Amino acid sequence: MESPIGQRTVRNVAPGLLPWLLLWALAGTLALCLLPGLRGNALSGFSLPFWLIGAPLLDIAWLTRKRWLAALRKRIGSRVSPRRRGIR
Repeated sequence: MESPIGQRTVRNVAPGLLPWLLLWALAGTLALCLLPGLRGNALSGFSLPFWLIGAPLLDIAWLTRKRWLAALRKRIGSRVSPRRRGIR
């Protein structure tokens, strides 16, 4: 019997979650463009703009990290890795 300690569980992102997060970021961007009072001031700082735009975009980046990290490794890895010659 195998120990569950060494195993990693692969979890897929809920298919309906990413569109909601994208909608949240787009609605937050629209709200900040149309309602200048939401942009923050000296007293409130930039907390509300973060929660309207930054937080959903960070969530999207975190949930899709395997996909874009693989693409980044593929793109950068081919440029960085040294070329190896076969033994002759």
